[in-house]
Amino acid sequence: MLRLEPKWSSQIPSQSGGSKRTKITSAGAYLSSSNPETPLAEDAGIDSPVRPQGLKKSKRRGKGKGKAQMSEDLCETKSSIVKKLSLIEDFKIGREKEVLDKRENRDILLTMKEKELQIQQEMKLKELETQKLIKEMEIRAKKREMDFQALNVDPAKMTESRHVAHEQTYAKIYAKWFT
Repeated sequence: MLRLEPKWSSQIPSQSGGSKRTKITSAGAYLSSSNPETPLAEDAGIDSPVRPQGLKKSKRRGKGKGKAQMSEDLCETKSSIVKKLSLIEDFKIGREKEVLDKRENRDILLTMKEKELQIQQEMKLKELETQKLIKEMEIRAKKREMDFQALNVDPAKMTESRHVAHEQTYAKIYAKWFT
């Protein structure tokens, strides 16, 4: 079962020659564990297939590198999170500034509208006052006109009692308008 696995392929003899002892050294000797003169795979002259690591060794090596790799990954993750948080904070500050600017603009707009309303109310009051003054002046002008019509009546066509009443009215009108 394990003959196809790379770890065990160097220990299982190849099936090419039909014999278990297929490899011969340059001296003509077969390679085997019983022949002490056979060169080992550690010698520089012989190429040996590279065996994969064993499970325990790879786990040990992975644990050591894993911690360093994890700490590097954590540092990178931490720095990216810090960058993202700083971007979020910058965005948040910018948004708060926008909100404050909008509030200030809204406050300015509200004060301007309040001033405008105040001015409109003052103008309405002044308009009402001027209309009242105009009405009073019209009434006064009508009274004056009526008084002057009463003064312009010809006393020669009046009766004696009417003439006395006219003289009294004339005195009142004259005192009212000319004194």
